[in-house]
Amino acid sequence: MRQLAYSVLKLWVAVGLFFYYRKIKIVGRSTIPLDRPVLFLSNHQNALMDVLLIAVYCGKKLWFLTRSDVFKTSFLKSFFGFLQMMPVYRIRDGKSSVPKNKAVFEKCAQLLGANHAILLFPEANHSLQRRVRPLSKGFTRIIEATLEQNPNLDIQLVPIGQNYAYPQQAGDSATLVFGNPISVQDHKTAPDFINRLKEEVQQALMQLTTHIPETEYDSVVQNLGENGEHYLDPVAVNVLIDQGDLSREVDEKKKVGNSLRKVIFTIWNLPFMLLWRSVLKPKVPEAEFEATFRFGFALLVYPLVYGVCFSLIWNWYNTKTACLFVLGHAVVNLVLVKMGITSSAQRK
Repeated sequence: MRQLAYSVLKLWVAVGLFFYYRKIKIVGRSTIPLDRPVLFLSNHQNALMDVLLIAVYCGKKLWFLTRSDVFKTSFLKSFFGFLQMMPVYRIRDGKSSVPKNKAVFEKCAQLLGANHAILLFPEANHSLQRRVRPLSKGFTRIIEATLEQNPNLDIQLVPIGQNYAYPQQAGDSATLVFGNPISVQDHKTAPDFINRLKEEVQQALMQLTTHIPETEYDSVVQNLGENGEHYLDPVAVNVLIDQGDLSREVDEKKKVGNSLRKVIFTIWNLPFMLLWRSVLKPKVPEAEFEATFRFGFALLVYPLVYGVCFSLIWNWYNTKTACLFVLGHAVVNLVLVKMGITSSAQRK
């Protein structure tokens, strides 16, 4: 029953992602080891959207490490436990809580020893800026704890680059790039191999996602920021950054078309838009959470409203009319999103 509920929830989220994003491109998924324990290590730009995209598209059932402050109530603890999420404690949560990580890392070691897959974000924070920040030691401590329990375990580190065109907007596009697996055992005999692994993961993430050096950030974004589609190909855009070839023309016809479709989308969904902008959007705590809150709103409110509308129309008219109304509204939304409703990048 638990597995069925998890599968239904995953399918619901997958359908939601299909409607929310204009396009989702997955690169390198075939390289993920299916028969060995995997530690997925991703950059972290877009709060919970990063988690959902990997969970749906990585092809493995994941355990997650997430910030401990979300485990505030017994209900949330139970719900996150159902989702296979485990808390990780940071200094900002209080120095007295950091030692609790030892038990968490030991639990991770047991999971890897049982051939499970774990996802964590080694930057230990999120930011809309398009660069890879310095990595924390959390994932290396999991490796050390695992090797203490099982020295010969063939742990595979899979770096993931997540790239978004317009991460704060509905109708965004995303590219997930799964890098080549890094075998811990292949590095184990090297001097200071833990730090070497950390550096290799850092370099891999910088290649799999758009990485704009901090010292050049404002000037690069000023030149490339108008068209977020550039950022969906991290290899190409990183070459442009290295070469200093940053000037890119904007397709004005496409921009106007996207703007027009966005207006139509807003009018077509006016009650939803007013509810979002007046009630929920003001409660978004950080810019990085805007997409997460919007997606959660859409995932919950649209099915609920569609269900109410279907019931009312079915009672007043007939089943055919109810189906045409609900499906018609959803299909128009899908067509508008897939054609494009994002017209300008937010400069982050």
